[in-house]
Amino acid sequence: MSADTRRPSYEDVHRSDEDTPLLAGPRGSSMAAAAASSPSAGTSVSKPTSDRCCTFEPILVLLCFGLSVSGVVLADQIIYQSCVVTLGYDRTLCAQLGTNSNSTEVARLETIVQPYAAKIGMVNTILSSVFPAICALFMGPWSDKFGRKPAMIVPSVGFITTYVMIGILSLLSRHYLVDPWCYVVAHIPAAVLGGTTVLMAAIFSYLTDTTTESNRTVRIGILQACIMLGAFVGLLSSSFILQLTNATTMFFLSAGAVAASTAFLYFFLEDSIKPDVSMVHRQVREIFRLSHLGELLRMFFKKRSFYDRGIVWLTIVIGVVTVLGAGGGTVFFLYTRRQFGWTIQSFTIWQAVELLSIVAGNVIGISLLKTLLKLPDEWLALLSVLNYALDALIKGFARHGWELFLATGVTPLKATEGAALMSICSAIIPSNEIAKFYSIAMAMTNTVSLASAPLFTFIYNSTVETAPEVFNFVASGIFSVNVIFVGIIAVLLRKRKTTQTDPLFTQDSEILT
Repeated sequence: MSADTRRPSYEDVHRSDEDTPLLAGPRGSSMAAAAASSPSAGTSVSKPTSDRCCTFEPILVLLCFGLSVSGVVLADQIIYQSCVVTLGYDRTLCAQLGTNSNSTEVARLETIVQPYAAKIGMVNTILSSVFPAICALFMGPWSDKFGRKPAMIVPSVGFITTYVMIGILSLLSRHYLVDPWCYVVAHIPAAVLGGTTVLMAAIFSYLTDTTTESNRTVRIGILQACIMLGAFVGLLSSSFILQLTNATTMFFLSAGAVAASTAFLYFFLEDSIKPDVSMVHRQVREIFRLSHLGELLRMFFKKRSFYDRGIVWLTIVIGVVTVLGAGGGTVFFLYTRRQFGWTIQSFTIWQAVELLSIVAGNVIGISLLKTLLKLPDEWLALLSVLNYALDALIKGFARHGWELFLATGVTPLKATEGAALMSICSAIIPSNEIAKFYSIAMAMTNTVSLASAPLFTFIYNSTVETAPEVFNFVASGIFSVNVIFVGIIAVLLRKRKTTQTDPLFTQDSEILT
């Protein structure tokens, strides 16, 4: 957020139990004081030098490589085993699914198998959303006391376990008939240990701890670019690695990459929070305290000065709408196979190009717009949500595969709203509440998958034989709603700036209650 909207100091504004504590300077300079005055007192924040090139980014690249390198391979494995095991078709015929075969029999079989595989993907998405959302509600307040590293390591262990189980199932499927629903069971360890919800909440909390208000947007953009870069390398290389090896090796490769990143994280990354030594022996028991839910609810609903509560709520709503619109990703691989006859290699190359475009948008786009053009965060968020709507619209009208590359090329800013909105919120939420904010935001956005996955699966299965592209138009309409919400945030930020300059303003200015 720009300097002219920075919050005033403690001395300038009367504090109350209902108002957000106002930070006097950059977050790093007052973090220890904020922690000492919070309910989680006894925790100290050790802030590494914010301008140094820390080891956090390489860890993320390796981690996201492991999480993405076998994703499409698993989707193809589920389709094949659904065809052979559940629907009982011949192995030779099922093996032609997802290839460049011109057989009408293969095309007909694709329309039969895809709806069943889509249901498995939908259940897997729901499982991977519900449990992590619940975990995030407990782990967010817990990480404020006991550190960010444990909140990153625990979900990573869950992913390692899941990929090892999937690798074993894939190995068994080469000799026995393995029901494709077993892959959903294999995702339980990753889900119950927090999944990407807890992992990302801890990552962004760590970055907030180790940056200042002036460089936070750019650093979050770089962080998201590293996440995308790891996914880019994983997707781009997956089809080629698969050709040299097999599906089983791919899953164990994912487990190995995540394990390596977890070890690197454990041994080399300095935690931004140093827990109270007297509390360490209670850290496991503290995870399941119901009081954590009360802390989250108080943080979410309490009154805040200068329209801050409305801004925080709208930020979460924008995240919810974005995840709802992104539910089409559940069936997009099936769509490209049906509409354009794409193979795994074709799809992974397109995904890699899309991720590379997003990396460029987060690194180059944010840097240019923020540092050179001095574009406010709210306008950066507006450009991003417009990019989302345009991207889905072009994909809906696409009749040739190259048009998907066109959609990717003209919408590189469609993942930059996260950096902009998180930067806005981190400037108005005190440091001792930031992990709670990220946790409740991640939990709410993940819970939306309960609606988005079934919604887009239903739309796709209902239109797969007549107009399989319809779900893209639905997604574009959903994304367009965010334009309104970002506009409201821009208005609230302008009013916030005006009220801060009024010395007679002493009451709560919240309009969203």
